Amino acid sequence: MKRLYNINKWLIIITLLLYLTFYFGFMAQIVLGIAQITMSILILFNYSKLSISLKKLFITYLILAISAISIYVIKLTIDKSDFSFFLLFTVATMLLALFHLYITYKIQQS
Repeated sequence: MKRLYNINKWLIIITLLLYLTFYFGFMAQIVLGIAQITMSILILFNYSKLSISLKKLFITYLILAISAISIYVIKLTIDKSDFSFFLLFTVATMLLALFHLYITYKIQQS
């Protein structure tokens, strides 16, 4: 679990750098999302080993991630051509990715 932070950090750095090309940034964010979902599953398997404060952070992250995915799916069923929502969602999910990075950083320190 200690290596999750380094993997997460480099994936975020690569994603942010690829956003300079805009299109490749979106593709990298998909890879980052899949990696963070995989990391979250690993954290769930080791949930009992986390401190109480880390458990609260992780539960908060899960609630926010599930909410973001749900909002996105609902919005897609209503209106598929809303580019401003797409940009807002992209920024929101990158903020969520940075929150996940913070959680893996705290896990690494514990």
